[in-house]
Amino acid sequence: MNDSALIRALLLFFPVFPLMGNVVILAVKYALRRDISTAVIVAVVLTQLAAGAALIAAFVDYQGVYVTAISEWDYSIVFAFDAGKTYFLAAYLTPLLFTLFRLHLFSTPYVRMVLLFYMAGCSGLLVTGDVFTFYVFYEVMIMAAYVLIGIKGKYYASIKYMIIGASSSALFLGGVILLYASGSYFGFSFVGQVATLSEHNMHLVLLLFSTAFFVKGAFFPVSSWVSTCHTATNSLISAFLSAFTIFTGIYGLYYLVLQPAELLGFTGIFDFLRILSVTTMLLPALFLFFEPHLKRVIAGTTVFTIGFIGLMLSYRMYDVAFAYIVVHGLYKCLLFLLYDHLDYDESRQDDLRVAGSWRALAISGLGVLFTTGFYPALTYVLKYQFVGAHGGYRLVVYVSMFLVLGAFFKFRYQVVKKKENPLFYLTFLTVFGVYYLTFPYVLRWPGISVLTDLAILAGAVFLARPLYYRLSRLSRLDTRFVFRNLNYELLYIVLLFFAEMVFLQMVVFG
Repeated sequence: MNDSALIRALLLFFPVFPLMGNVVILAVKYALRRDISTAVIVAVVLTQLAAGAALIAAFVDYQGVYVTAISEWDYSIVFAFDAGKTYFLAAYLTPLLFTLFRLHLFSTPYVRMVLLFYMAGCSGLLVTGDVFTFYVFYEVMIMAAYVLIGIKGKYYASIKYMIIGASSSALFLGGVILLYASGSYFGFSFVGQVATLSEHNMHLVLLLFSTAFFVKGAFFPVSSWVSTCHTATNSLISAFLSAFTIFTGIYGLYYLVLQPAELLGFTGIFDFLRILSVTTMLLPALFLFFEPHLKRVIAGTTVFTIGFIGLMLSYRMYDVAFAYIVVHGLYKCLLFLLYDHLDYDESRQDDLRVAGSWRALAISGLGVLFTTGFYPALTYVLKYQFVGAHGGYRLVVYVSMFLVLGAFFKFRYQVVKKKENPLFYLTFLTVFGVYYLTFPYVLRWPGISVLTDLAILAGAVFLARPLYYRLSRLSRLDTRFVFRNLNYELLYIVLLFFAEMVFLQMVVFG
């Protein structure tokens, strides 16, 4: 590390920038009676983009973990960073960049201040190095998201997100308390101490942590909240939630569950994750096929991706899984932000129609293909990194891909004349170009594998609408069929917890 002092400053101040922005906004508001919240958000976004790019450049090939404390006190708050976190940082910076194009969606200074709190929570999660501070930033992010989800008046979605988030937080906090009672302090360094801690207690800690992150990461059967909550707010917050916030579940699962489980030799966690991930790919994709609302379909594809990433993690393909998160975030931002350019007629359930300009529809179509993993998308390379090594999952991957594509192609699309901002498309293409040039895997001509994907694509294009209408008796088989109300969704959290506990007990003692 060439400049340790600079790196330390970047880590310490990265989550502070948004909080300082709120201080400035309030000071000017009460001292000068002026609202400068928009200008402050622009300044904070640009500062974080620059600081984040500097951190990625410094750590992309860094070996080990860089750790720094804010003081010399034994129980000081610790910040830490490593090469793995660069992927999650890039996933956060992607929607952050597009914030510059959608500031008009935040109509009041109070909402803009909540957005800054949300950014502080996201930023803090990325640089924290101790479990308790992780919990604090986790709560800041989730509480700010409660408000942002409800800014369009859809308070049911906000309340649902609050309750589901509180359930995840309660499980996580229980694990933190048990971890401390087991003789470890709150630092991520407990991962290196697992051999000296009570093995029984550590199994319980990992059970609580993993269930908390399965809920936050929207693994099946705790996945129905994604479509409801991610679609209730404006398109920019939807992009943040789908491109980064939901993946904090994967972030916590990797650092606080999979790493210590591997050191303990507790392979049952990986086996359970594998089963859960396959289920998360197939069943939510089936529900998605019968989903009649376009924006809910866009949101629901994230659950399919979560399942695929979880499957990669279960086989310890960490770099591939993290790279998938980054490029998926870019495509998901594109889809949500382009949704503003589409007109959706919800009154015609017998003939679903979506109207938009030819440019928006064409690039949205590319976004769908790229998100699903078709050539030449960057996700295509990552998909075949996994399928090539684990060919037994081909059928699972292809069936879920067909269902996800069919969920989009069952709609009928129409072209209308609209004025659009070409700078948005130029920015997307520029970011895609940067990712393409810095991508760790070479994009080669795919050969025979592309024919399989083309067959799946053709099948989805020509069969989606006929299947959707001929299977009208199953039309209720969207997320609302299995998840009828909030009571059911909370019950599934309990069932998930006990199912994992029983499975792990069978692995350990069976």
